[in-house]
Amino acid sequence: MLPAPRKRKQHSWCIFPALTVVAPDSCRNIQTRRDWIMIGYLRGRVQSRCDNGITLEVNGIGYEVQMPVSALEKFPPSDQETMVFTHLVWREDQLTLYGFERLETRNMFRLLLEVSGVGPRLALNILSTLSTEDLLHSLSREEVTRLQSIHGIGKKTAARLCVDLKEKAERLLSRMEWKKTAGLEKETALHSTSWDDALSALTNLGYNPVQARRALSRAADMEKYASVEVLVRNALKNLAGDRVKQG
Repeated sequence: MLPAPRKRKQHSWCIFPALTVVAPDSCRNIQTRRDWIMIGYLRGRVQSRCDNGITLEVNGIGYEVQMPVSALEKFPPSDQETMVFTHLVWREDQLTLYGFERLETRNMFRLLLEVSGVGPRLALNILSTLSTEDLLHSLSREEVTRLQSIHGIGKKTAARLCVDLKEKAERLLSRMEWKKTAGLEKETALHSTSWDDALSALTNLGYNPVQARRALSRAADMEKYASVEVLVRNALKNLAGDRVKQG
């Protein structure tokens, strides 16, 4: 008689009030499994808010999202729709969502996590104290004293931040300056996750990348959080109008 198959040990995590993930024992090594689940953004209604975040209702599920204090004031009141760029941190005993108003801030959060000794809470505290642009300037100028003024950061951590992120900060600042010069710093464009796909579609159609970006910038002004199809359609109208004016 064959022995009964062994049941694989499972562990469950309650992520939010209405959502539980069950994973086999082999998934407990989060260092190798941390990329299994990734939530890039959420779009839904603000159900409630507290001192360190909001609860966002998406398709009947309430997601608790921790956020920088500086970002909370910019989000709409309860029962209004909004969009949050997110980063999911998977620990052995819990899953935590961190949310940000702008894509650049979310990416800055991820950069901070690459530095040894900087965890999610400290990274969130840094972004609650300094804006993304101010932080990039401090890193590029190696302003150790200014970084030390942030609660939770000592001299060694401040110095390590500057050493590890100085070059990346300089590149990001150059990119932000280019956007401002080109008139592409529109908040709607920064928020739209469809922006890159729409730009790719226009360049594949043969349009000059610079012209395509400017047309998309105007298209993004017409409708916030527009889909790829809407962005491309409005951008094509702008490009057609430009040709008529030039012709």
